[in-house]
Order: sequence, then structure tokens, then C-alpha cells
Amino acid sequence: MFGLGKKNEIEKKLKFTLPKEELQKDYDKRVASQQFSSTVKGYRKGKAPKEIIEQMYGSQIKANVIFDAMSESFFKKISEDNIQVVGQPKFDPKSMELDKDVKFDATFEVYPEITIKKISQLTFKKPISEVADEDINKTIDNIRKRFSQLESKEGKSEDNDVVKVNFEGFIDDEPFEGGKADEVTIEIGSNTMIPGFEDGLKDLSKGDKKDLNVSFPDDYHVEHLKGKPAIFKTEVLDVLKPKLPDMNEEFFTMAGIPSKDEAEFKKTLKERLNVDLESALTGMKKERIFDALAEMNEFEIPESMIMNEMINLRKGSAAQSGKEYEKLKDEEFPVENFRVNAQKRVKLGIILNKLIEERELKADGKIVKKLIEERSKNYKEPEKVVNWYYSNEEQLKNIESLALEEQVTELLEKEGKSTEENMDFDKVLGINA
Repeated sequence: MFGLGKKNEIEKKLKFTLPKEELQKDYDKRVASQQFSSTVKGYRKGKAPKEIIEQMYGSQIKANVIFDAMSESFFKKISEDNIQVVGQPKFDPKSMELDKDVKFDATFEVYPEITIKKISQLTFKKPISEVADEDINKTIDNIRKRFSQLESKEGKSEDNDVVKVNFEGFIDDEPFEGGKADEVTIEIGSNTMIPGFEDGLKDLSKGDKKDLNVSFPDDYHVEHLKGKPAIFKTEVLDVLKPKLPDMNEEFFTMAGIPSKDEAEFKKTLKERLNVDLESALTGMKKERIFDALAEMNEFEIPESMIMNEMINLRKGSAAQSGKEYEKLKDEEFPVENFRVNAQKRVKLGIILNKLIEERELKADGKIVKKLIEERSKNYKEPEKVVNWYYSNEEQLKNIESLALEEQVTELLEKEGKSTEENMDFDKVLGINA
């Protein structure tokens, strides 16, 4: 027997009753099996009395009988009624005894049933940009800076200089873990240190010592340092100035753009920057389209789906940092830090799946081929990589999912409404953002 109630749109509750006769029958069968396989001191294998077996294993067997019966009843019911359950159900038995029927509630989440609003209502800003001569020159400056040689300089430190320092940090007059370093090179103006640190190293000469009064940002990645004021005792070991390489063939080769002269170098560089810019604009446009789509379609998202995605994101962050997920401490990459991003990804996934279903979209073979060829072209034998993708079912499905995403993006852009937004090259590519 069962009944159906609900707490909200996606959380459901089923009520079940398990007949005591069936439970007792299963219990007796399991006790007999345990009796046959058990070796009890003072008895030959399989010869211990039933009463002793029940004393030793009865509670565990009873719990297993009830749990298995609850699982079987639940999954049979949702299969018969074609209920789309996400995550694991929570069973709440009202008793754990077999002398009467066992009643229990099963609480679970279901995949949300949503109705997508008309795509014609979708509005977004389409980013546009171009590579200007100024952008090319700035990029060249950055490349030259990357290949520069550091030389000691006389006088005081200033913007773009590199200062070699020893430092030690204190909070409430106590040193803290990770706050000390020796012979560290810091570029003034690079914004690699916490706010105020690099500015505090200006106008200093070799041998100078200075206490820097700074505060850790409220969103700092180390929990116990967030928002904390600190004093860093610094000692300047050297002030260095980068010596930029000359614009010659040697430099062009080092930069990965072999060229005969500066004109050829700039021409090739512009072509590459245009490719990078186009890719960045496409990605930014897609993100804006998807953000607008998610914003115009509000619905409840199953917590279990969000939690699964939070865990996946945490695993990904751990892998990128070279850490084993199983060995992570709770304070490392706290799972709740991924909630906002996980919720966004799950919600978008539900919407896109619904759109694909409604429009009966299938992965376009031409787009699949293009994506595979793009991923294969940088290998020594691209044809073998292409064949590998087509012969690997899992990898091919991943590519087909990306193809469908492209097709949905094209559909949304075509049927939605956009206004153009002119953007600086630097901002599009996230340079000095």
C-alpha cells in the first residue's frame, strides 16, 4: 500500500506498508542461510541452534530484511509509475520490528518538469571587438617583457621594476603559516600580491627594510586569513629592471613567430590575435546567451543534482592542483564554495536538455567532424586521433554533446534578439582585467 504527498514541486514523498508475513518469511530464510554457513564455537559448522544465530545476527538480519524490502517496494513503484527520481531516496521506517506491518515514508527528489519560455523573448548583448595597432604593440611589449633579462639598477624601485625581497608576515604580532619567504622576486604593478603589498615596495633601494601594513581580501582563498589585517616585515635584497630583447630574428623565433623582419612578425601576430579574439568573442557571446536563457526560466533545482555537480567541480579543482581527491581535507576546496557555479551549470543543463528534446535536435555530423578535426590537428598523426574519436563511444558522445551545444547556441542566437556592445580587445581576452 502507498500514498503520495509532496513538500514542494521537486520533493516528493511516498508512503508504504510492508506486510509482516512477507518480512517474517524473508527473515526466517536468511536466518536459516546464516545458520548453515556459520561456525560457532562449541558447534560444528551449520549446527548451531537457531536461537544462538538469532542472538548473534538477528538484529543485523532484521535491519537488512527491512531495508531491502523498502528499496524493492520503492524502486518497483517508481518504475511502474515512470517517476524520474534524481539522487538517493531517504527511507523513514516507523518501526524495525517484524511482529507487525512496517510502515515507512520514502522522500526523494524528481527531475523538474519545466516549460521553456518562447525564445523570441530572449535578449542579450552581442560583444564585438577588433585588433587595433595599439593592441598589437601592447602584445609585443608583453612578449618582449616575458623574454627580458633582469639587471640590477641604481636608485629607488618604481612601477614595472622587480624587487627581490625577504618577508615575514604577522597577524596580531604572531607569525602565521605561509607568511614567510626568502629571496622572492615581485614585479611592482603585476597585482600578484595582496592589495597594498606591491605599492609598499615602491621607492625602496637595495638594503632598505620596511613594515607593510596590509589586509587580506575578504574573498582570500585561505579561510582563516580572509579579511585579516597583517604586517609584513620586508628587506630589499635587490632592485632589478627588465632589459627588453631587440626586435630581431632571434627574438621572433623565441616568441614562436619566426619572421624575416618586424613587418612580417606584426602581420603574423595580428592574424593569431584575430583568431584568439574571435574565439573569445564566441565564448563570451555563448555565455551571455546562456545566462539570459537561465534568467528568463525560473524553476526549482533538485538539491541532489546540485550536490553532485559541486562534488564534480571540487574533484576538478583538486585535479588541477595536482591533489588526490580522496586525500583532501574538508577545509581544502570547501564543497560549498562551488554551490553557485554548480547551481548555474545544473540549471542550464536542464534547460538545454529540454530544448534539445522539444526541437528534436540530433548532433550534426558536420559539426562533430569539425570539432574532432580541431582537436586532432595538433597531433603528429591527426588521422589516427580522428579514427580514435570515432571508435571510442564515450569520447564520441562527449563530442556530440558539444556539437548539440553549438547547435542550441545557434538556434538561440537566431531566434533571440541581440544588441551589439563594442568592447576593448584587452577586456575581451581578459588582459589586465
